[in-house]
Amino acid sequence: MSTSALSTAAVWSRRLAVGTVLVTGGHLIGVPALPSSVTLAIVGLGLIAGIPHGAVDHLTATRLARGRSLTVIAACYAAVAAVVWVLLRWAGPAALVAVVVLSAVHFGLGELEVSRRLTGWRPGRLTAAATVVAGCGALALPLARSGEQFSAVAAAVSPGLARLLGAAPLQIGVIVVWLGCAVVASVAAVREGHTVVALDIVLIGALGLVAPPLVAFAVWFGGWHAVRHSARLLSVEPGCAALLARGRRRAAVHRLAGLAALPSLAVLMAVGALAGVTLAAPDPTAAVAEALRVLLALTVPHMVVVFWLDHDCDAEPGVGQAAAAARSTSSNCSPRRSSS
Repeated sequence: MSTSALSTAAVWSRRLAVGTVLVTGGHLIGVPALPSSVTLAIVGLGLIAGIPHGAVDHLTATRLARGRSLTVIAACYAAVAAVVWVLLRWAGPAALVAVVVLSAVHFGLGELEVSRRLTGWRPGRLTAAATVVAGCGALALPLARSGEQFSAVAAAVSPGLARLLGAAPLQIGVIVVWLGCAVVASVAAVREGHTVVALDIVLIGALGLVAPPLVAFAVWFGGWHAVRHSARLLSVEPGCAALLARGRRRAAVHRLAGLAALPSLAVLMAVGALAGVTLAAPDPTAAVAEALRVLLALTVPHMVVVFWLDHDCDAEPGVGQAAAAARSTSSNCSPRRSSS
């Protein structure tokens, strides 16, 4: 049932990616590009939509810690995010580059984990590494393409980063590396009979190369990465897993949404407050930059929790589908298919 929920999420994320490419790709054939106000509105909605997928991290980490206080876990999570935000705000472009690279790794590992759960395929190290790089295309390719609005936001976050992203050798290098890894991962997936993995890589590439850079990342973040991760959480959170086991998928979704509601609201309020305090003028570009800075700061503790969760799942012995399904209702892991 948990795999079914993830499959449904994957289908809808693909539809959203295709729709975004069709709506925003008209500039390739001479259709006027979307107005900047519409573009920034889409970006804002995408970033907001992505916030809830990390809003139950404190609950997940508390279960993984096995006995640690929820208050302590939540305080540590918030402290890490606050420290990262301070570094992003005042430590210059080096901290920002480090966090962006870590975010790209996190996004790529997320795609690899989803492909494993959807297909049961466990590729070798080289193919897995190529899949991770290909999976972060919706961040890497928009960064490489830059663009006027993306550059403006990057300059608002860090002028040094904006200059770095504008360097042609870096842009060409990122695209070439991504294309090479995408080809390796896609060919390997097709050879093993997992065409859906290759399809996802193609859609990620199309979104990252065709849609306006900011739109590409925001839509992927809120409508692809967040949706798929939230579907995974349905089998991680014990109450949701129990509801899924009884076939009550809608109730499981409602429960997860309820658990994520207050933390998500807190993050949104923080973004609004920081934007109001730090912006000298009501500048939409600067507001998007501030939201990105907050989201990047939250990505670091979120990434730690997700890595911890995946490691905890991998550490369990492979015992067969029925036993794994039974275990998923009381542990942090969902069942996986055997490798093909």
